[in-house]
Amino acid sequence: MSEHSETGNWVYVILYVGIAGIALFLHLLPLSTAPSSWAGPDVILCLTYVLVMRRPKTIPIGLIAGVFIILDLFLLRPPGLLTAYVVIGAEFLRSRARVNSELPFFVEWALVASVICAVLLGYRFTLFIVAIDLSTLGLSLQHLIGTVLLYPVFTVLLGWLTLLGTTGKLAESKGRSS
Repeated sequence: MSEHSETGNWVYVILYVGIAGIALFLHLLPLSTAPSSWAGPDVILCLTYVLVMRRPKTIPIGLIAGVFIILDLFLLRPPGLLTAYVVIGAEFLRSRARVNSELPFFVEWALVASVICAVLLGYRFTLFIVAIDLSTLGLSLQHLIGTVLLYPVFTVLLGWLTLLGTTGKLAESKGRSS
């Protein structure tokens, strides 16, 4: 039984790092030289919180910190600032994951939305305090709303991936118990 859970954890880690790498690559592609008029969602932040809420033991906090510090360096953000906020938010959600597994999805979504809001507003406020140039408020709101709306999509995809990976195991375990 523990062999399957260890293998499953590695699959989630590889999936997490792979999606983070692909998202970073796509973000760095020079598709246009003009300034962007809209801000997309933060795919990695959303994926991190989905995995922390749905599979709290699969993604270690060191991996989250490592991925976000690399993102900070490549995206020319203040190193460690957003990482600190994301790690604090992830640990808060991880501590609440067992309680939230029994609550309806909309309550979970509201909790994650409030944590995403706190992370992004805290990050923006800290940048404001130290007088670093900020994007417009409209772009920041688009980024926040897009990230919050992406959470249910990733939740469904994670559920689908889990069903794909466990269908054979469920059938095998039912056969053994009979």
